[in-house]
Amino acid sequence: MLLPLLTVMLLAQPAQKCVTVGSTRACGFECVENGALARCTQSASGVCAKNASQVVCFDPPIWLAGVWGGSVPKPTCESEGAAIACGYDCKKEGGRVACAGTPMGVCTRQYGSIVCFDPPSEVYGVFGSSVPAPSCKAQDGKVGCGYGCLAGNGQVACAKTPFGVCAEAGGSPSCFDPDRFVICAKGRSTPKASCVQQSGSVFCGYACARAGDEVNCARTPDGTCDTGGPGKPVCFDPPVRGGSSACLEAAAQR
Repeated sequence: MLLPLLTVMLLAQPAQKCVTVGSTRACGFECVENGALARCTQSASGVCAKNASQVVCFDPPIWLAGVWGGSVPKPTCESEGAAIACGYDCKKEGGRVACAGTPMGVCTRQYGSIVCFDPPSEVYGVFGSSVPAPSCKAQDGKVGCGYGCLAGNGQVACAKTPFGVCAEAGGSPSCFDPDRFVICAKGRSTPKASCVQQSGSVFCGYACARAGDEVNCARTPDGTCDTGGPGKPVCFDPPVRGGSSACLEAAAQR
């Protein structure tokens, strides 16, 4: 049964083609030319757009197909005046256009500019097409996008992953995210880190320990911190092992 299925899949692939403009010849899947320029996508999931001055093509990241769990959503293109951009959740503002690079990415228009954010590849490696939606926060002319965003003292900080944590010290926010290979190894069970405030500063991580006025945190959920010696606690993180090959390959692309 496998051979007929593979045959159907191959036959369902769009045909590659080529286009020539002047002395330039481009080949790929979706080819577009504007009389002066010619470009093609390098994958069947890509998309191209043109205007009188440029031709723009965009292909979703190669690693995305391995972790999405199905056909990657088709990106789109938007134009604003002479500007063109292709991707996901495209936004236009004041003659500019910008798009996220992955299906669960997000873009926001704030303070006359466009800010876009994409969950990193290891988050897709764990959640596939069920990646938790990020959000954006704006305050005092600053914009941040990601997870658990906090604003204060004219700053906006967001975690890059759903497993990250943000905290404030002295009114200023900061965030911590587990390492990408930790996320692949622990998957959806990756523990949230914690944060400790000390002397107007915030320390985030795992197994955070305090010794007098000194604080230190491990970087991984399996890490430990020792307060038996003099001075600052000493933390140790064992090697991180495990995780699906698809997640590890995706994480390695970042």
